[in-house]
This record gives sequence, structure tokens and C-alpha cells, in this order.
Amino acid sequence: MAGAALYIRHLRAQLADSWDGAEAEADAGQLQRGRKALVHRVHHTWTNDLEFRWNDAVRLEVGLQDFPSAVHDPWGSGELTTAAGAPLPAGTALRTMFDQHGQQLLVLGAPGAGKTVHLLELTAALIEEARADAEAPVPVFLLLTNWRGGPLDDWLISELQHRYRTSADVTRALLAQGKICFILDGLDEVDLERQEECISRINAFISADGYPQCAITVSCRLVDYQLLSQRLTVNGAVTVQPLPVAAVHAFLQAAGVRVQGLRAAAAADPDLAELLTTPLMLGVAVLAYSGVDESAVRSAGTLEERRGLVYDAFLTRMVTRDRTLRGDPKPPRFSVDQVASRLLLMAREMRRYQVTVIYPSDPLRIMLQASPEVLEQLHSGSRIGLMSVKTQIAYLRFVSAAPPSRVLLRATLSLARYTSLFPYLRKDFVHFACERALLRRSGHGVAFIHKTFQDHLSQRADGMTPRERDALYRQAVKP
Repeated sequence: MAGAALYIRHLRAQLADSWDGAEAEADAGQLQRGRKALVHRVHHTWTNDLEFRWNDAVRLEVGLQDFPSAVHDPWGSGELTTAAGAPLPAGTALRTMFDQHGQQLLVLGAPGAGKTVHLLELTAALIEEARADAEAPVPVFLLLTNWRGGPLDDWLISELQHRYRTSADVTRALLAQGKICFILDGLDEVDLERQEECISRINAFISADGYPQCAITVSCRLVDYQLLSQRLTVNGAVTVQPLPVAAVHAFLQAAGVRVQGLRAAAAADPDLAELLTTPLMLGVAVLAYSGVDESAVRSAGTLEERRGLVYDAFLTRMVTRDRTLRGDPKPPRFSVDQVASRLLLMAREMRRYQVTVIYPSDPLRIMLQASPEVLEQLHSGSRIGLMSVKTQIAYLRFVSAAPPSRVLLRATLSLARYTSLFPYLRKDFVHFACERALLRRSGHGVAFIHKTFQDHLSQRADGMTPRERDALYRQAVKP
């Protein structure tokens, strides 16, 4: 009897071990499938057509410069300085600096200098490694403008669940194993009152016991970062250097007769040449002033005013330029006035809600992105309006949590499309604006080609009288 009892105990132990092993194998299989799906979604969303994007219309190699004083030095004096290091050798890739600094890096630069392009190229390089090696970290590209406060790990898990449809359990498991690399774009686009907190949250995240030396890259405008009282505790920092004025003139000279008016204006106007020392503005100006005389390029005013004039010319040219293969005249689907009015209203609403990405097929999503403070400010004069918005948000969250097959969710999304906050952002217009490089796809949403373009249009709209904005809206909703 004693022998039989021992044998039964032995069998139970073997059965428990095999059950645990099967459960662990199932968990590992689920994790591997989740990782593979995440790799596919990041690639499809951000890097699948990177070489064809508008940013490459003017592809110039911009230099990087080491900037060790931009990050906190635990062995230093504790004083915050802005002294930059030496320029890095020509052709140095961001990936090289990322590895050199232990896969924790801060990327700084002027507006339009190419920070986002560098981050996307880094994402593309890391995605290729993740596709080839199952043990390599998966780069996850996220926009910090969507962070509204709170612990960073909670926000990261929520963003992966919402943007990439990755379950919280899979995200936590990948984080614990160091299998995720976060590419966080736009620290300067976080609400001004929360930027200091955001730095503290990032520092707390990368120093937490659960995420030792998590791979991370953060970008920020240099001028905004220098105004902050804190520094990130990542391992290193680089700045994206502006183009030398000589490189601008050389590019315009090589571009030929199509930009001779822009070339002559830049040669005679040092301020204009200085304005073109970022790849963004050089590309915008080349597209805006292709084939026009020098007199049409010359202008006066402040730097911001002149940048706005370039953007206005760019908008007109991108709508009206010929897009046919044989050069046969073909009128655009929308007029310049229609496009301008819709983009002006879109930029104004995005500024009101403090967002940089909207979702035309899910129009109530803009309210989910907005912070409670913004909603309070927008509806401060109407308690009924504020209660209505909060009710819609709560309802949207409820139906979003329901299975997609539910009739309630389908009905809500259908109703939202017809009662949109943006009735002028129909699918055909969004496709047209993206094709004309005025908007760009951002995950499942759309954004302006650059934040400076959005800011320019929103300022124009804010400067209008109520009667002018009413006329603008009537123009925008015309079929």
C-alpha cells in the first residue's frame, strides 16, 4: 500500500510537470504570435512605403552632432548647460548613435530639420532586424502628443492596445523580456504644462526595476527642450544639424531651370536662403515655386510671415499642379478654395482640441484624445455642452470595448460618420489631400505633412472674424 501511494504521488507530480510545461508552451506560442503581429502592424503603418513618402522628394543628407550636455550626467556638477559637442562624421546614421549610446537616445533639432524622418529610418532598420531575428526587440513608433499624464508604462500599454491591437498581457511580457524598443516622437508637442512631468515619467520608466535599460528614443525641438528645467536620463543625445546655406545654393543650382526663380531669389535674399536650411522648407519651396519667376518668390516680413507665404504658395501649387502621366490638362477633383477652407477648419479644430492626428472614420476619437482641461475650457460657458461631450465620450468608450460584431458598435460608428465633427473630411477628400502631399497617413488617422503647416493654417483661421469663419464653413461643406 505504501509503495502504491508513492507511485501515485510520482504520477501526479509527472502529470503536473507536463501540464505546466504545456501551459508554458502555449503562453510562449501566444507571445510569439503577438510579437509577430506587432512587427507586421508597425511595418505596415510606418515603414512599408517609407522610400516613397513625400519627405524624400528632396532627399539631402543632414548631419548629426553629438550633444552630451542635453542629458543628465549623474557624475556631473548638476548644472544644466546647452553646450554641444563636435559634429559627427558625414554620413553617420542615427542607428549608429543609437547603438553607441546603449539604445537610449534623445534626438533634438529645429522644426523641419528631419527628426521624424531620422526616427522613421531608425524604425525601418530595427523592423528589418525584428523580422529576421525572433529575439530582436520590436520598435514601436508612438506620438507623445497623445500622452495626457500619468505613469508612462500605463500609457504605453494602452497605446499598443489601441494603436496596434496588442493585448496588455503580450505587451507586459515583451516589456519584461526587453523585447520592445520605444520610438517616441514629439516631446515638444506635449501640452506645455505637462512637458516637465513627461520627462519625469520617462525617467521613472527607464529606471524602474521592471524595465531595466529599456531601449528608447525620444525626439524634441531643440529650442523647446532648452527651456525645460529637467533633463532626460537617457544615455546620450544628438542634434540634427541645419543644412549649410552653401548646400542650399548648390542644390538649387543642380535642380536646373525649373527653380531658377527660387534660385535667384535665394541668392539675392540671405533671409530666404536661411529659411530654406531645413529639408522640410527646402522641399516645400521647391514644390511651391517650381517654374515661377523671381518676382513671385520675393517677399518681405518676419521669418514666420515668410514661412506662411511659402506654405500658402505650396498649398495652391499642390492642388493645381498637373498629375497626369502625359501632361494632358485634367482639372483637380477639388478647387483651391475648397481645399484651403477644409484644411483651415481642420487645423483650427485640431488646435482647439490640442491634437495632431484625427480619425475621419471615427470622428468622436478626437474627444478621447483631448485632455479634460481642454474640454472644460472649450465648454466652460455651457455646462449642458460639456455634459453632452462627456456623455458621448463615455458612450464611445463603452461601445469600443464591446466585440466588433455587436450591432450597437456598428450602429454607433455609422451614426458617427453622419454626425461627424468634420463633415467636410469625406474619404475622397482625405485621399485627394494625401495624394497631393498636404496631409499624410498616421496609423489609421491623418495628420498635416508637418506641425508647422498645421500651426500656420490654424493661426490663419483664428485670425478670421466669426462672419469670415461662417463663410469658410459654408465653402468647406460644399459637395
